[in-house]
Amino acid sequence: MAHTKPILPGTSSRPLDPDLDALQYEIMQETAQALGRIGRRLEEALAALRRHDETPGSNQDRDELVQAAADCAFALFIQRDYLGLRTDHHLKSTYDIPREVMLRIGVMKRRTKDGEA
Repeated sequence: MAHTKPILPGTSSRPLDPDLDALQYEIMQETAQALGRIGRRLEEALAALRRHDETPGSNQDRDELVQAAADCAFALFIQRDYLGLRTDHHLKSTYDIPREVMLRIGVMKRRTKDGEA
């Protein structure tokens, strides 16, 4: 029996039964929607950072906004990698991710003794 490629990258789903095509389609649709949601969260975080930079005397902590954007970018990169979409080089320009955000991707804030970041 020949080894077949998974229907969804990052999973072990294999075409076993024609009746499963509807289920596989639904899974792929949800996967695409999840990537879209993650991408929108990144866009929103980057927009919040840009608004902060354009607003003199903003009351938000800029460092927290940079970290939030980096966390969203990290989630998008990890999700894409899990799905086998390993070409992330274009995402920096597609989402216009600033260098300072890219440098924070994957960096976790140290927690204080009371459990807050």
